[in-house]
Amino acid sequence: MRKLVLAAMALFFLVTGVFVVWENYHKPRLLVLHSYGTDYVWTQGINEGLKRVLGKNQWLTVRYHYMHTNRFHSQDELRRASLAARRAVEQFRPDVLLAIDDHAQDLVARFYVNDPHMKIVFAGVNGEITPYGYDDKAKNVTGIMEHKQFKPLQEMLTSLWGNQGRPPRLAHLSDCSMAATTDTAEADKFDWAPQVYVGGFKVADFAAWKKKALELNGQIDFLLVSGYRQLPYGDGKKGYVPPDEVMAWTLANVEAPVVGLNAFNSQDGAMISLGVSPYEQGQIPAQMAIDLLSGNKTIGDLPIRPASQYVISMSQQALARYRIKPPQVFEAFARATNNYFK
Repeated sequence: MRKLVLAAMALFFLVTGVFVVWENYHKPRLLVLHSYGTDYVWTQGINEGLKRVLGKNQWLTVRYHYMHTNRFHSQDELRRASLAARRAVEQFRPDVLLAIDDHAQDLVARFYVNDPHMKIVFAGVNGEITPYGYDDKAKNVTGIMEHKQFKPLQEMLTSLWGNQGRPPRLAHLSDCSMAATTDTAEADKFDWAPQVYVGGFKVADFAAWKKKALELNGQIDFLLVSGYRQLPYGDGKKGYVPPDEVMAWTLANVEAPVVGLNAFNSQDGAMISLGVSPYEQGQIPAQMAIDLLSGNKTIGDLPIRPASQYVISMSQQALARYRIKPPQVFEAFARATNNYFK
């Protein structure tokens, strides 16, 4: 009798194990492909947005792959990151590839355009999507753009400037990273009138950053910054300058208040920042992926969307230095979203 009970229990566990393996194998598969790593506050915000949607859906299998391209200094490193990510895609064979930020599109996702077994949902694309093949001929692609919110930024600058008898003068300073290059091009195209846009300047290294920043003293009333996390030291020294070091030097040497185009810029020390919401960049594509995986909607039902939400952040120390008091609603917004930094 005891042997029969043990045999029955063994059979039960065997059948249960086989069922669990079968169920997991046949669950819809979603691969989240990040261009950067979890040490990047932008990525952390997107993951929070993803979790708000994906955490409610246990009927699918989700994997994350981080390319860490924000750490790389050479084309060879980018090539290796591309090969590793594509290998992860081939091994997992997701039903939906959720690719975040431009490197994930350029180095990986574009190779799967019109793959009959995979759909692509993108997020965090700063510029045009056609270089990735995401045009009218792409039948398996949708997503959300990440174009900077220049109109509300302009309105915020107007409010900060007040009535001083003339419009403020602005310049944009950035490194030569992929995202920052796009930011510069978009800022250059935007109609800033009546504000005076002096220009956008991309620099190759920290020495060039310092030189251009000092040249702008006396010519501008606000310095706009976005990308400086891939700013080489120069002079033969390897690696990138830590972002807080870049910002500390900039605040100490630039007369004009520093305004960020990303919410995390104020975490580094920028006086005030207005950036695309990372939470929206996670939530919207996650919901698109759920709709596609559940069969409730097709690619044709999910048009590519523009970013519509933004986040305001502030540095209390920088605000006090420039003796600028922003409208109370800005401060309340920053505090409510944990983006008010001391």
